[in-house]
Amino acid sequence: MNSFLLVGCGENPGPQTEVEGSLTYDGTPVASGIISFISLDSEAPRSYGAPIENGTYHVLRETGIPPGKYRVEIHWARPTGEKREATYGKSPDVIAEALPDKYHKESILTAELVAGANTVDFLLEK
Repeated sequence: MNSFLLVGCGENPGPQTEVEGSLTYDGTPVASGIISFISLDSEAPRSYGAPIENGTYHVLRETGIPPGKYRVEIHWARPTGEKREATYGKSPDVIAEALPDKYHKESILTAELVAGANTVDFLLEK
């Protein structure tokens, strides 16, 4: 029988934040998707994400995000109403990003998180 002991040295992540909030687009809750917090710290660039469900998101402190300034990206993919041609079976829906680029790949959104609990709501407009 072989036994292994794994020992590692890790950096103390320091204080973590808990982050929650709501997301609406033109007054409608963002039903599902992903919210990403991308660190603006050039020395330690990192990205953290959470699922969006029923217009809300929540990042627990245990799995949290370090305090700091972040660029925020919100992705919400929804069916376009069109169908893709299927080689067999039922034709799948065509899915597309429902939000303008200014809220995801060219995001203008930012957030500053402090140690402890944070509430950051995003009221997005067309």
